[in-house]
Amino acid sequence: MSLIAGILILCNAALLGAAATWFPGIIPALPGSDNNSTIPFAGFTAVGLICGVLVLLGAIMLNIKPVNKKAWGIMIIVFSIPSVITGGGFIIGFILGMIGGAKSFSLEPEKQAPTPATTMT
Repeated sequence: MSLIAGILILCNAALLGAAATWFPGIIPALPGSDNNSTIPFAGFTAVGLICGVLVLLGAIMLNIKPVNKKAWGIMIIVFSIPSVITGGGFIIGFILGMIGGAKSFSLEPEKQAPTPATTMT
């Protein structure tokens, strides 16, 4: 879930940056800004890209090193929250990030199947 959240957050931030750069007329002007300045949207895009990359990194590390599952879960949750500024990965990314990060606290490490006992007769 967290991996999909990171991908959605990255896609949403990239689309916001592209829309602000190439189609500034479709994004409404921010209160207090002069016309449709793209400078605030560049900051929003940067925040979204950074949050998306860090959520993605947390999801990958959760898969690689599940020993530190609580740290990776906290990282996923913490960086899913500010992604709402850019749209939160179409909101679905934010929700999946929160669920995936919270679910990491309840993960149990995979247990190996017990080896059959051998008897000597």
